[in-house]
Amino acid sequence: MIDLRFSYTSVPLMLERSVYHLVAVALTILDGPFWVYNKLLYQAPIRVPLAMELVRKQTRIAVPRMRRVIRHLHPEGNGLIVMDLVPDSQQLRVAWPSLSLWGKLNVILTIRLYLRQLRHVHHSSSNHIPGPLGSTPLPCNGLQFGFDAKGPFPTISALETHFRNEHTAAEVRASRGWAPSPNCKPLDPSAFTSLIFTHNDLNMRNLLLDKHGLMWVVDWGFAGFYPPWFEFLGMRYASQKDKNPESWQKCIKYMAEPAVEVEEWMKRIGYDYTNVP
Repeated sequence: MIDLRFSYTSVPLMLERSVYHLVAVALTILDGPFWVYNKLLYQAPIRVPLAMELVRKQTRIAVPRMRRVIRHLHPEGNGLIVMDLVPDSQQLRVAWPSLSLWGKLNVILTIRLYLRQLRHVHHSSSNHIPGPLGSTPLPCNGLQFGFDAKGPFPTISALETHFRNEHTAAEVRASRGWAPSPNCKPLDPSAFTSLIFTHNDLNMRNLLLDKHGLMWVVDWGFAGFYPPWFEFLGMRYASQKDKNPESWQKCIKYMAEPAVEVEEWMKRIGYDYTNVP
């Protein structure tokens, strides 16, 4: 079985689709079934494989084995990643409604355990640099930054400055009558004292539940080292944006370390995805 994800904005479309078909068919003949995943952002051919291998080596999290990284320029980035297909699996957003109470509890406990393991992942060149893995600081993606990448941030102090500037921008919008006053101070410096390895896009689409009940985690494109509250906010924002079931949204605080005060602060300065169309 081959699962292909195409970039339908590619030009010319037919040539683009042919490339994916040929890559998948050739590799399947050589080694077996693969999942050809093409949505690699710029710099992702470096950082995504590094993140996946780091997690595979330092944790017991179920991550598909990476087989190939292919340089390929397309509208969304400059690479393809080829990994093992997870057979007989469903995205959690599909499987969740039919799970029993015990099945849902098992999912919650599994993700809680996975996130605890991620906190102990180390990478010598990145542990003190916010953002994706790499030898130099890279732009950061995640809903905590909005829909566009921000940075890069060479130090954790630079990341703190970014959010301080976001607070200032919110006050400026309020002074011009464009938005309500945030009515809050900048985030306390204690929110920026440490960095931990974070998936940063842990939504119900990136969690695959196989027929044995094993939870697989995919799409590590936004992963990197961030303050501990990033994972909670990322999960909360994704669940709001995707209009996930209320039962899932209420369980996030039992999976990721709760950061309710930071979430409220972010909401005051304009970060709220509940009404995103």
